[in-house]
Amino acid sequence: HSHFLSILCTAPLSKPTILTSNNTAVETKDFSLTCNATGQIHAYKWFINGVAPAGRRIQLSPDRRTLTLQSLKRRVNKGPCVCEIENPFYRNRSDPFTLDVAYGPDIATIVHSPDEYPTGANITLSCVADSNPAAQFTWLHNGQSVSNSATFSIIASLSDAGTYTCTASNSFTGLTRTATKNIIIYAPLSKPTILTSNNTEVETKDFSLTCYATGQIHAYKWFINGVAPAGRRIQLSPDRRTLTLRSLTRSFNKGPYVCEIENPFYHNRSDPFTLDVAYGPDIATIVHSADEYPTAANITLSCVADSNPAAQFTWLHNGQPVSNSATFSIIASLSDAGTYTCTASNSFTGLTCTATKNIIIYAPLSKPTIVTSNITAVETKDFSLTCQATGQIHAYQWFINGVAPAGSRIQLSPDKRTLTLSRLTRRDNKGPYECEIRNPFYSNRSHPFTLDVAYGPDIATIDHISDQFATGINVTLSCVADSNPPAQFTWLQNGQSVSNSASFSIITSLNHIGNYTCIATNSFTGLTRTANKTLMIYAPLSKPTIVTSNITAVETKDFSLTCQATGQIHTYQLFINGVAPAGSRIQLSPDKRTLTLSRLTRRDTKGPYECEIRNPFYSNRSDPFTLDVAYGPDIATIDHISDQFTTGINVTLSCVADSNPPAQFTWLQNGKSVNNSASFSIITSLNHIGNYTCIATNSFTGLTRTANKTLMIYAPLSKPTIVTSNITAVETKDFSMTCQATGQIHAYRWFINGVAPAGSRIQLSPDKKILTIPNLTRRDNKGPYVCEIENPLFSNRSDPFTLDVAYGPDIAMIVRTQDVYPTGANITLSCSAISNPPVQFTWLQNGQPVSNSATFSFIASLNRAGTYTCIASNSFTGLARTANKTLIIYAPLSKPTILTSNRTAVETKDFSLTCQGTGQIHAYRWFINGLAPSGSRIQLSPDKKILTIGNLTRRENKGPYVCEIENPLFRNRSDPFTLNVTCEYICSSYMVHDYSLVVSSQR
Repeated sequence: HSHFLSILCTAPLSKPTILTSNNTAVETKDFSLTCNATGQIHAYKWFINGVAPAGRRIQLSPDRRTLTLQSLKRRVNKGPCVCEIENPFYRNRSDPFTLDVAYGPDIATIVHSPDEYPTGANITLSCVADSNPAAQFTWLHNGQSVSNSATFSIIASLSDAGTYTCTASNSFTGLTRTATKNIIIYAPLSKPTILTSNNTEVETKDFSLTCYATGQIHAYKWFINGVAPAGRRIQLSPDRRTLTLRSLTRSFNKGPYVCEIENPFYHNRSDPFTLDVAYGPDIATIVHSADEYPTAANITLSCVADSNPAAQFTWLHNGQPVSNSATFSIIASLSDAGTYTCTASNSFTGLTCTATKNIIIYAPLSKPTIVTSNITAVETKDFSLTCQATGQIHAYQWFINGVAPAGSRIQLSPDKRTLTLSRLTRRDNKGPYECEIRNPFYSNRSHPFTLDVAYGPDIATIDHISDQFATGINVTLSCVADSNPPAQFTWLQNGQSVSNSASFSIITSLNHIGNYTCIATNSFTGLTRTANKTLMIYAPLSKPTIVTSNITAVETKDFSLTCQATGQIHTYQLFINGVAPAGSRIQLSPDKRTLTLSRLTRRDTKGPYECEIRNPFYSNRSDPFTLDVAYGPDIATIDHISDQFTTGINVTLSCVADSNPPAQFTWLQNGKSVNNSASFSIITSLNHIGNYTCIATNSFTGLTRTANKTLMIYAPLSKPTIVTSNITAVETKDFSMTCQATGQIHAYRWFINGVAPAGSRIQLSPDKKILTIPNLTRRDNKGPYVCEIENPLFSNRSDPFTLDVAYGPDIAMIVRTQDVYPTGANITLSCSAISNPPVQFTWLQNGQPVSNSATFSFIASLNRAGTYTCIASNSFTGLARTANKTLIIYAPLSKPTILTSNRTAVETKDFSLTCQGTGQIHAYRWFINGLAPSGSRIQLSPDKKILTIGNLTRRENKGPYVCEIENPLFRNRSDPFTLNVTCEYICSSYMVHDYSLVVSSQR
């Protein structure tokens, strides 16, 4: 017996490389990466950020060699990407590949700088636009190019006023964004003078003073004793240039009187003008200044008290004297906060008056830090982040991926200082997280904090290998378990540790038999997973020997033969004349080791005898053993040859008769003598078919014995062919195949995919010549089909016949693309449908045909919006399928403007601002001083288009106000709109400039 061992040799795999479909990855475009490698590669795998790729925008080719990222996004598609190749014994990974996605510019923004400047000021204009690669910038002043850099500076002069436009462009994406700013330049104001209506001021008479000046004057102010004029007997002209004193008295009207002119950057005062009216000191007043300041601010406190002669002043800070003048200044520090008291006294009248002011000082806020509840974030566990900061903090705010946190699994503490994530997941909760602290003057943000969520191990799996091996084989046991951080592995053999790595190898020996356990653990999650495999190792078997019960075999006596052997023996088998022993007089022990021959005879027990031992990998046979038994003549027998032969074979017919002395022989064919020897030969042909008789005679005993054999001669069979019932096989239809052949055919057989047909849907004719498949299916009935004809000596098979089943289309699908695009985007629509033969495609836009191919592209415009229908049809099956996709196209939004409900905003009255914009507007937003509006006195219409300020006040509602419009792809902001509150007692409302209102109040 021969034994064959097939060995597959596999070489190590070289390191793969990643090839890309384009030189540049551009946002919203598709991008493909191909794993380029050589060698005996069985499988390709991809990893993005260390895990297998997933998501509807990630597609793999059928062989998983090419990974396509659809509609690139700058944040989610960076990678790194790694490809891995493997075969049963080796694997290798490429270097990591990180995408640099080109995008933008998104929105061009002129970095916050004032709109108004004094002459001589150093004006720096800086433009930013989020873009990769960085945007190129161009600046225009009143339409004329002035700079090609993001930032440029000028020394302000009146000629520098006007409109500045920043244009940001990206040559890789082809996008351009613009931003504009209007700048006003103010020159210094000359000193005004006071002109009077009369040369002499007389008690009880009216008296007027007019402020005379030239230049860019926005407002006139008057001061009497350093404070704004007040009282029913004092009147100001509508433009505040002329001050009229009704019924002069010595108490109220001395002055001094000063007129002041101002614009946003300059102001100038006249020389004082004093009326000599005698009066006593009345009320001490601290000139209005703010109650809150940042550190390092210049704070000036000024106190006035109407008196003749002039009052003397004393200032106290928290009860301690700090100044003896009416006005004093400090550079704000935290120690300067507290209560300031002004005391005005007149030694002539003996009167004293006081005024108080509480001042709060705010210092800059230090950068906050994020403190976590646990060192490690573990999947399914809760995790808290606390904003750790010191200082004068008024509010805390959190950002996840740059936006405010939202969702049922995110909770904030009442003071918003602590953010808790419930039931962490490995994919949803990475962040980054930022916390921000604020007070009225300062804010600061923490560094971004990104969660690394520990999970797993999920399931431990031992790589598929056999359970049984021969000795001397190199076997590698490898265990895998998805886990973060990666699992630690321990291998046990029969409970004893043998390795602390994921994989280890052994050269098989009998010592390696037993149970192998892989234990995968993650110390961060506390989880452990196990997997088991039992190995059996077999050694070669030594040659067995036959041991007999007696030295001599004697006719009519019993005789035993035992198979003697050692080793891992699973079965014993004995052979007599090369075949398994049979017969009532032959007995085998239960383990088939011992064969016993009952009542020996000279004829049937000579042998030779052989014994064979086996296990799953090895077998061995003993040398032959032959019995020698003496006998007298018994029966004539034709030597064992087949009854059936092919034509052209040399066949020897041999007759034996157990006899002593040997018998004489005669042969007859169909009753006619053909030979007189014990053996004779023929070259077979169809003429040799018939009955052969051997006559054995013994002249000494006078006995005659005969034996007969019938021979059947067969000629070779020609090759059959398969004839089908229909030209085309169509799914759900019946289909028949007939095995066409000629010759000495005894049977027909069919094979489907190499095995006999089976199943309720396959029918054979009674003679098995015709095979019918009812209700064809595309997957089950391809074949190949082979028909075979046979007789006892010949068989022949047809050529394989494979069904090409026409089917489908099943379902038409539009390849996943986004539903929303900006104008100018390159949109590609692709339709697929499973069908044989391939389908023909037709595309309709809003019911009108636009393409006859599976894929077509166009540049997005507003008239391209609507419903796209893909029709897939198969002329062989007569079936058609459709799929629909609705596309929405958005154009850029033009800049909105703010319209007001009234020309004049009046204190205590309501005032409304309407955001006026055109285009595809999905939402309106408002910002007051750069923040979202809040407070009980601010109301928004349901569509947030109108902002109403209830009960207007001069201090709290200045703004600036900005409205923003947006749709899913674009947004734009209005110019700032400012309410300018400048009056304190009696003033009339008038427009200051394009986007400023003066609030009037009456007391």
